[in-house]
Amino acid sequence: MTTRSTAARLVALGSATAAALLLAAAAPQSASAETTRTLNLALSCSYGLPYGLSVDNGSGWYYPDGSSYASGGVKYFTVQIPASATALAINTGFCETDPQTPMWEGNRYTITPGTSTISANGYCLDEYVYPGPFVRYCSVSGLTYS
Repeated sequence: MTTRSTAARLVALGSATAAALLLAAAAPQSASAETTRTLNLALSCSYGLPYGLSVDNGSGWYYPDGSSYASGGVKYFTVQIPASATALAINTGFCETDPQTPMWEGNRYTITPGTSTISANGYCLDEYVYPGPFVRYCSVSGLTYS
């Protein structure tokens, strides 16, 4: 009886495993598994080093996953953005010697969707607009794909 019981258990386990694999294969892919692309950005500020990189691809501002290092007065960011993105705007959390956090007044740029790496230079200029507020203008130049 022990032999039959073990054999029956093995058949049941095999059937359950096959059913689980079939179910997993039929399940749709998660939306969070969207394809990404690398953005390499050399960013500088009018007032010291930038701290943090925020990006807007048309759906609102977020801080993308990645890394950074500073060299001289430039911070080099390597981050991941959605491969489907067709727009790019940049900002920084703050510039090193800013007296306060300004309002963002940067530019938005059209980018080609795809998986190629984007490399660019960024610059954030903080200034008082008389008689108005303290404003940050962020721009992107030298945009290339590889």
